[in-house]
Amino acid sequence: MAVASAQTVHSYRPPQKYKAPPQRPLQPYNAMAKDTTPFNCEQYRLHPHPGMQPFCENTESRTLQDEARRQGRPGPSSDVIDLPAMGSAAAIRTGLACIGGQAMRKLANGWEQVSSPNGGWQRCRGG
Repeated sequence: MAVASAQTVHSYRPPQKYKAPPQRPLQPYNAMAKDTTPFNCEQYRLHPHPGMQPFCENTESRTLQDEARRQGRPGPSSDVIDLPAMGSAAAIRTGLACIGGQAMRKLANGWEQVSSPNGGWQRCRGG
C-alpha cells in the first residue's frame, strides 16, 4: 500500500474586485444657506414701478417655501422683520436677535428659534 499525501483546501474564493465604500448622498441645494433673503428684494425699494418690491418678495417667499416643502424641511415665514444683531445692546435688552437671518429668542440656557404668526420660522434682517 502506498502512502498518499493529503492537501486540504480551506476555502476557495475567486479574486475580489475592488468595491468602493458607499458615498454619502449629496445634500440638496439650500437657497438659504448663506442668506435668508437670497433675492435681495431691498434693491427694488426705489424702483420706478411701485409693485416691483412686493412682487420680488412674494416670488422669493414662494420659492423658499416650495424648496423647503420638497426637501422635507420646516418652511420659512413669508414676511421678513428687522431685528438687532446678536450681541448688540438692543438684542441684550429685548432678548431677541437676528442670527444668520433667523429670528432667535434668548433662553436661560441658549437660544430658540422664533415661529412666525403666519406659520413657519421667522426670517429677519439685521444680523
